[in-house]
Amino acid sequence: MVAALEREVGPLIKRWCRVEREHEGRRFKFFESGRVVVVCGGIGAEAARRATEAVIAMYMPELVLSVGFAGALDPALKVGEIFSPSRVIDARDGSSVEIAAGRGVLVSALTIAGAEQKAKLGESYSAQAVDMEAAAVARGARARGGALHGGEGNLG
Repeated sequence: MVAALEREVGPLIKRWCRVEREHEGRRFKFFESGRVVVVCGGIGAEAARRATEAVIAMYMPELVLSVGFAGALDPALKVGEIFSPSRVIDARDGSSVEIAAGRGVLVSALTIAGAEQKAKLGESYSAQAVDMEAAAVARGARARGGALHGGEGNLG
């Protein structure tokens, strides 16, 4: 699993083994429990891409999950609800990745979206949620031939 911040996965990793490792000159925090690992790579697309590359290189996972907080664009989605999209769109260039499971669309933006930007993103991409990292995780996993389940997270 790839998350931006520890607080996004805090309850899950509370009792997991914490390991700091280096990959390509950068330090990453990994949390291990049995065959499952979470890496917290930092905020934004570039940090997510590097964390995805690191977890794939070091752990060779069968599945990569992008997890964390997302902003609801659809008023039917409630705070704390789990959203697992079937498609992740990168707002930078409009590229998208289809996800085998899930439903709905998550769009990854460059910055934290305010109310006005959320409305535009929802309308432009027919998206139900917005985040900053899922598209980069999806792109990184696909580039390395990995299976992906993307954008899953609590809505805020």
